[in-house]
Amino acid sequence: MKIALIIERMEPSRGGRETSTAQIAQRLAELGHSVTVLCQQGSWPSDSPGVEVVSLGKGSLRKFVAAAIRQCAPGRFDITHAMLPIPGASIYQPRGGTIPAQVRASLARVKCPLSRLGKKLGRLLNPPRRYMARLEKKLAADTRTLWIPGSKMVAGELARYYGRTENVRVVFNGVALLTPAEGQTRREIREQIRSKLGLAQDEPVFLTVATNFELKGVDFAIAALAELRRLSGQGVLIAVGREAPAKFIAQAKALGVADAVHFIPPVADIFPWYAAADICLLLSWYDACSRVILEACRLGIPSITTDFNGAAEALGGGAGLVVATPADTRAVVNAMQKMIAPASLAGRGSAAAAHGKKLSIARHVGELVKIYSQIAEAK
Repeated sequence: MKIALIIERMEPSRGGRETSTAQIAQRLAELGHSVTVLCQQGSWPSDSPGVEVVSLGKGSLRKFVAAAIRQCAPGRFDITHAMLPIPGASIYQPRGGTIPAQVRASLARVKCPLSRLGKKLGRLLNPPRRYMARLEKKLAADTRTLWIPGSKMVAGELARYYGRTENVRVVFNGVALLTPAEGQTRREIREQIRSKLGLAQDEPVFLTVATNFELKGVDFAIAALAELRRLSGQGVLIAVGREAPAKFIAQAKALGVADAVHFIPPVADIFPWYAAADICLLLSWYDACSRVILEACRLGIPSITTDFNGAAEALGGGAGLVVATPADTRAVVNAMQKMIAPASLAGRGSAAAAHGKKLSIARHVGELVKIYSQIAEAK
């Protein structure tokens, strides 16, 4: 089949929806499909042939959407699979979740009422965001486009915010299995990273991977770690993905845990940091279906996350614990205490690994291809 994947940017190393879309594209190409990625700007690694990236040029979101629609003229592609609400697309996969839910999360994490009002006004006055919101609302009313949310949580949002239940199919997110660099073992890497940070091999290490520390509740993770250490004298937090923001450094110092919180800037290879960790801690204010949780599961690492993360659906059977909100520090600390108990940690790691087998990108793309075939046959 000739398949167009539509996304604003295509830089696979950036993480999030770009990495997910890149993994989908690569797997589709491996299966013999013709894959074209339509984006404003992007690139593709030379060692992964079979995918054509067409950059439509920088400019306004409105211009990009119009250009993408022109590229998808009738008959050119069998399937047009969009990661943003493109009118007329065969499929819309809201990888970042629905826009109303994103807005709710953005406002929920702001404590000051005046700041919350300012943030709300800022969104209302932001032309690209307003345009995207209009597009999504319009697409929600068009039942000809199949919506494939990556979690049941997002499917629930479609019903809640748009009243959309028709032509919706959940295709739970999938991720590629991360592996160590050639010539190294996971144990060796774990020992190296911990030695570099001055950590004992049996010290409980919690890992957060995020670019937006506010959205992923890193401030609440630091507060919970401080309380955990007060109660047990144990626990270290590693936050990877961003240069250390001053206010988070100040918070760790004020709470007396500066030596137990390690901020790691963006890295090309995230595997060593998973290898060094025991527990993934992602206190999301909103995640449609976090790749971080799924990657941890595939590596047999149990997780703690929130009800605002669609990936929480993968943490059944002991693979992790879910708290209602990042702001409930007592609940987060209780979950951390349960996790670090040696017998509990070993069992939860096994449960995570068992669940992880169901979270592969191959499974995800296999479900997509079945949907593609059904749509193509119905034309």
